[in-house]
Amino acid sequence: MASPNFPLLPRHIQDHNAPNSTLQHHWAYAARVLPCTKDRGTCEYLDSVYAMHDTSMLYTFILWGVLLGIAVVIVWARGRRMDDASHAKGSATAMRRARNWGLKDAPAKWVFGRVSRLQVFTLTILLAYLFIFSLVGITYKTWLTPIKASSLHNTRTGLGGASDRLGALAFALTPFTVLLSMRESLLSLLTGIPYQHFNFLHRWTGRIIFVQALLHTVFWIVVEGRLYQPQPTVGVEWIRQPYMVAGCVAMFLLLVMVVTSTRTAIEWFGYEVFKVGHWGLAVLYLGACWGHWDRLWCWLVASLVLVVADQVVRWLRVLAIHYREDKGRKLGFHCAQARVTLLGTTDDLVVRLDFDYEHAAWMAGQHFQLTFPSLSLWQSHPFTPASSPEVGSRIQHHTYLLRVRKGITAKLAALGDGASVPVILCGGYGRAFPSYATQNILAVAGGTGVTFSLPVILAALEQQTAPRFALDLVWVVRKTRDLLWLAPELVALKRRLGEEASNLRVQIFVTREDSPEITTVSEKSSEAEGNGAAFSVHALLQPAHNFTLTYLDGRHPNVDVMVQDFVDRADCVGGTTKVLGSGPEGMGSDLRGAVAGRGDVVDLRMYWDSRG
Repeated sequence: MASPNFPLLPRHIQDHNAPNSTLQHHWAYAARVLPCTKDRGTCEYLDSVYAMHDTSMLYTFILWGVLLGIAVVIVWARGRRMDDASHAKGSATAMRRARNWGLKDAPAKWVFGRVSRLQVFTLTILLAYLFIFSLVGITYKTWLTPIKASSLHNTRTGLGGASDRLGALAFALTPFTVLLSMRESLLSLLTGIPYQHFNFLHRWTGRIIFVQALLHTVFWIVVEGRLYQPQPTVGVEWIRQPYMVAGCVAMFLLLVMVVTSTRTAIEWFGYEVFKVGHWGLAVLYLGACWGHWDRLWCWLVASLVLVVADQVVRWLRVLAIHYREDKGRKLGFHCAQARVTLLGTTDDLVVRLDFDYEHAAWMAGQHFQLTFPSLSLWQSHPFTPASSPEVGSRIQHHTYLLRVRKGITAKLAALGDGASVPVILCGGYGRAFPSYATQNILAVAGGTGVTFSLPVILAALEQQTAPRFALDLVWVVRKTRDLLWLAPELVALKRRLGEEASNLRVQIFVTREDSPEITTVSEKSSEAEGNGAAFSVHALLQPAHNFTLTYLDGRHPNVDVMVQDFVDRADCVGGTTKVLGSGPEGMGSDLRGAVAGRGDVVDLRMYWDSRG
């Protein structure tokens, strides 16, 4: 782009101080000097430059129209009920087929990872728009224009206009990328989709902006460093200008953000370093973009407002929970105090956190962002409470299961069994389940994903008003000892199966044993908070009504059979049916495929609680 801060440089193609001339203003660009007194080629080139610029501005705003249109379609689609009698049978069937097509895993997993076709389809729409309108309206012509008092000539093409188009679209895409990354998500409020499900698009729009910025940079290097003469004088003068220095800084910051957001970099430096560094680099990048081209301030101001709003709302939510009087102490900021319990072996260790804290109840299926200030203030991780919210109670009990990896979970494990650690809560986030319209629920969990599924099933059990319904909780674990993670809760659930919950089935699959390894777990028990009762895994191995424990010895349960069995069971009792799940990505892929394969026949909905 031509410099916005130095439009009167002698080398500029136009003389803004020319006598008997007028200035024609163009939004976000240098004013046009009229009439054009240059040679014919230069005047034609200027006509094309301003035409391309005005078209570029139009396309940036149309881009936002397309994005808002996608959001409106999502809201409309989510609002339509498949079982509404006012819908024609053919229309309902067509919508189910479209929904199930989008539910399946997208191809090219090595590129996109395990995501749905719908997510990749949305990305494809965006890519198609950007590709088409990066080319449409560009002048594909070359002019050789003379240089005063020189035998050299400048080669003028549409390359500069094409480069500016890419830069303008990248600026316009920036606030959308910020929207996709917000934890306090406006998009979630608009569409009802939890913020974590936007991570896929956030990553890819960031990569798109990087490619756009890279091409913008390369194209202008070609123009200013090769096509304009004399060289190297023109190129050196161009790169030394403050707006170009800012542009180079912005490009460098963008490169660092892209590199450090890769899976390998996050594993090297840790999630906490990535999170804080990514946020700080993003703010610096917006500042550098302002220094490069402040005439497109509207997109930068919008991005900064969203960044600030996200942080302000987040801290207000933290204060709403933690700024209070606590046990006779003065009004102030008070952390919850969690008890650490270590479960498992060194290579397969899980930390269980338990604590009580006074605050409003969340909804089953929601999660909290947890910060452990004694370990690190520069981190905040999403974890779903395995405990059920106590509606109407002032004191809420929280139970979390954290599989030990690197970073903050390793620091928690290092505190030792029985240690106490302060916790800062922010939330709840995500969708609440189940809704009162959902009568039959299959909740599938893999490993620590049970923290999402168990509270949802318990809430569904409390909400049911129909005399007959189908509730299935399926939990897939590696070892028998993994049952100790939630031993008190499972024992209590087994009691309910025999007393009142005859419509509920619990199926547990152990994938890496062919029989219970009692010797490895019999001496370890978990203590239930509040009543001091100890439960060993023996209590869970005893047979009970609607409670099964199956050993698969290196195999995984057949998700397809599991879903079909539940569909048959739900069909017998009638009502609406939903499949929910959380756990490893592979399980999510299998579950989506199984649901999509039956969704054309029955109205079967699915939600996968992704943290990716």
